Amino acid sequence: MTDTQNQTSPPAEPTKKPDRTWTIVASLFLAFWLVYLLFAAPRRPGPIDLSGPGSPADFNWTLRDLNGASLKFAKYEGKTVFLNIWATWCPPCVAEMPSIARLASDPSLQGKNIEFVCVATDDEINTVRNFVRSKKWPMTILHAEALPGAYLTEGIPTTFIIAPDGRVVSTTVGGREWDDPETVKSLQAVAAVPPKPPAVPAPPSEPPAT
Repeated sequence: MTDTQNQTSPPAEPTKKPDRTWTIVASLFLAFWLVYLLFAAPRRPGPIDLSGPGSPADFNWTLRDLNGASLKFAKYEGKTVFLNIWATWCPPCVAEMPSIARLASDPSLQGKNIEFVCVATDDEINTVRNFVRSKKWPMTILHAEALPGAYLTEGIPTTFIIAPDGRVVSTTVGGREWDDPETVKSLQAVAAVPPKPPAVPAPPSEPPAT
């Protein structure tokens, strides 16, 4: 037997498996982005239906301004109210704020008795005060320790449109791009709704005849 026949071939190197790390990372990023687009990304608001009965707004609500002074929500009764429930820790809430500010500044909505009220639900009012200190938002920023049942939903941000007659004519859960022409037209239509007439007190009952 020759030396050549006694030599054995070196062991073959194991085949390297392709590195799938970046594939996994890309798949996770894509899944996250799809979830964001479906649930968190700002979208255009839906139409406001003024023909329906709506639901009654609750004006029996005490809030705090950023100085800590109490404020009665009843001061907005009889007006069109763009009521936004938000928090500083909520990314979709913060993301839609600039579009609300642009909507509130729209010249075609000025002088129409429309109030833009953004109510923060943070635990501490100081957190809200510090957050908005550098912002030049035209909305009224308030703080609430609790929400009435009429304004409780499954999440925030939530925006309610309240007509002058006291109906909640639109409820939108999730972030939106609010400064679009359709929303401006809808708010103008809501502002044209006449306020609810004041209740007429019942006449005093006549004493029984003797």
